[in-house]
Amino acid sequence: MPNKLLKTDYDFKTVVRTPLYFGSDEKRLIGWFHHTNTAQQYGTAVVICPPLAVEYVSTYRSMRYMADYFALAGIPAFRFDYHGTGDSSGANDDGNRLDDWLWSIEQAIGEMKRLSGCEKVGLLGLRMGGTLAALVSEEIAIDFLVLWAALESGRKFIRETRALQMTGLSQVKEGGAGLVEAGGMVYWPQTVDAIQGVVLANNRPKASRILIIPRDDFKANTRLIDAWQGQGCNVEQIEYPGSAEMLLVALDSVVPHHSIVEIVEWVRKGAHELAKERCDNTRFPPRNSVIMPTTAEGEVKESFVHFGVNKDCFAILSEPVVLADASLPIIVIVNSGANHRVGPSRLYVTIARELACLGFRALRIDIPGLGDSIVYDREQENKDYIAASSDVIHQAMASLGVAYQDNKYVVTGLCSGAYFSFHAALDLKDVNIVESILINPLTFYWHKGMEFENSPTKNFGYWNWYKQAIKDPESWKKLLRGGSNYAALFDTIFNRIKIVFYAKMGRFRRVTSGGQTPIEDDLNEDLMTIVTAGRRLSFILARSDPGYDVLMTSAGNTARKLMKDSRINIIMIEDADHTFSKYKPRCDALNAFIKHITARYLNA
Repeated sequence: MPNKLLKTDYDFKTVVRTPLYFGSDEKRLIGWFHHTNTAQQYGTAVVICPPLAVEYVSTYRSMRYMADYFALAGIPAFRFDYHGTGDSSGANDDGNRLDDWLWSIEQAIGEMKRLSGCEKVGLLGLRMGGTLAALVSEEIAIDFLVLWAALESGRKFIRETRALQMTGLSQVKEGGAGLVEAGGMVYWPQTVDAIQGVVLANNRPKASRILIIPRDDFKANTRLIDAWQGQGCNVEQIEYPGSAEMLLVALDSVVPHHSIVEIVEWVRKGAHELAKERCDNTRFPPRNSVIMPTTAEGEVKESFVHFGVNKDCFAILSEPVVLADASLPIIVIVNSGANHRVGPSRLYVTIARELACLGFRALRIDIPGLGDSIVYDREQENKDYIAASSDVIHQAMASLGVAYQDNKYVVTGLCSGAYFSFHAALDLKDVNIVESILINPLTFYWHKGMEFENSPTKNFGYWNWYKQAIKDPESWKKLLRGGSNYAALFDTIFNRIKIVFYAKMGRFRRVTSGGQTPIEDDLNEDLMTIVTAGRRLSFILARSDPGYDVLMTSAGNTARKLMKDSRINIIMIEDADHTFSKYKPRCDALNAFIKHITARYLNA
C-alpha cells in the first residue's frame, strides 16, 4: 500500500485544493480544504496543525503535500493558519496568544466537519503544532492524534526559542526583559508564561488512537508515551526520518514523501470503514472573499486570486472595503526567496493590510513552484529565482480584469522579490509600472545554474562582514593571533579587486575564486532604461546587508547621478538583518515603506 500511495505528479492533479475563510467575524482564519471528487472511503477527516514562526514557513510545502497525500488516500484534509499568523487575521500583539491558537484549531475542526460531512476528525501536528493539537484533544474528543516532532513541554519550546534568539543580531530593547523573539516571531510575556505552563505528560488526550513520531535528529525518549500509556491511552511511538530536513530554511527544506506516506497509511489502517460511518460528501460553498479585521483602524477586504495559463498560480488581494480612489497604484508583492506569499516574518501580510487601510490595493503573489502556485514537476519546485518571473507578474496583473492595463502598478519584494521587481520594471513595457521598490536585493542578474557559491553575492556578503569586523578590536586580536582564515580573507580581497575592476570597465561580471565569466548585463544601462521610461526605483536596505554595496560597486556613478536627480531613492534601516527578522527593525522597515508610499502617492 505505501508504494501505491507514493503518487506520480499526474496523480496530484486529481486533488481539489480549495482556499476558504472561516472562523468568527472578529477573527477570520484562512484554510485549505483538500479532497478528490471520488467518494470518500472512510468516516474520518484530518486537520493539519502547522508549527510556528520560521518552522511554519519552512514546512509550508511539506504540509501541502501531506494534505494532498491524505486526500489521495480517501481522507479529506484541512490545513490552516492560526489567528495572528500566516494569512489569517490578527497580529502577534502583546497578550496571551496561546488561547487564540487553540481556538483556531477548534474552529478548524468544526469547519472540517462542515466541509467534509465527516463526524470523525483527527489532528496531525508538527512541532509546536503537535503540542497545540494535544492540548485541544484534552478538551475535544477526536478520532486520532499524530504528533510529529512535537514539543513535550512549553519550557522546552521557550528554551529552544531563547537559544535561537542568542544566535541572531543584537536586538534593540523594545518589549522589556520578558521579550522572547526568534524565527521572525515575538512571544510576549503573557504568551511565554502560558506556554511554559504546558506539560503534555500531565494531560490525557481524548483520542481513540495516538501516534508519536520523535524528531529524527535527536535521540528519542519514551517519557510521553510512558505517561500516556500509564493513563490508559491507545498510543504507539514510531521513528520516521525526515523531520530535520523538513525544518531547514524554506529554500533548503526537503519534503519527506516516504514518511508522510507511512503516516497516512497508519491513519488509513485505523480508520473506520463501515458504510454508515463514511463521510456524506456534502459540499458547502466556501467563502472566497471576506472582510478582514486588522490591527489598524478599520477593515480590509481580502479575496483569492487564481492566475496563470491554467489558473494554477495563487495570490491574495487586499483592498479597501470601499475603493475610494481607483487611480492609486496597485502594489504587487512578489515572493522573497522560497518563502510563500506571507513574506519573511509575515512582513508582506502586514504591508498589504496597512496599505489597504490607506486605500490601496495590494496583491501578494506566489510564483510557480512556491506556496500555493502549483507545478507538477518537482524539479521546478522551491526555486527562489526563475527565468520567467516578469511573465508571471504580468499574468498576475492581467488577472485583475480586462482593464488591468489602465491601472498603475508598484512592484516590490525582498531579496529575490527585489530581483523580480527590478526586471518587471525593465521588461514589462505594456503595463504602467510607476515604481519598483527593491528591498535588500542581493543581485540584479540571475542566470540558470547561478548559485550563491559561484555568484558575486558571496563576495559582497563576505566583504561586508569584513568591513564590520575591521571595526572590532577583538577581530584584530584574532587576526594577529593567527586565528583567522587567511585564505578566505585574501580570496575575498582578490575577488573584490576583480569585481571593482570589471565594474569600472562597464560590464558586470560573475567572479569566483576559479576565474571570471562575462555576463552580458550592464546595470548602468538598465538603470537608465528604467528611469528614462518614467519609472522610479527605490531601495529599502538594511544597513549591514550587501544591497547598497552591490548597487554602488556595479553602477556607482549612474546610481549617484540618479539619486541626485531624485529618480532613485535610498532608505536605510538600522540594526536589521537581511529578512528583518527582529521586531524593532521590522517595524522600522514597515513604517518606512508605508511612509514612502503615502508621501509619493497620497500626499503628492
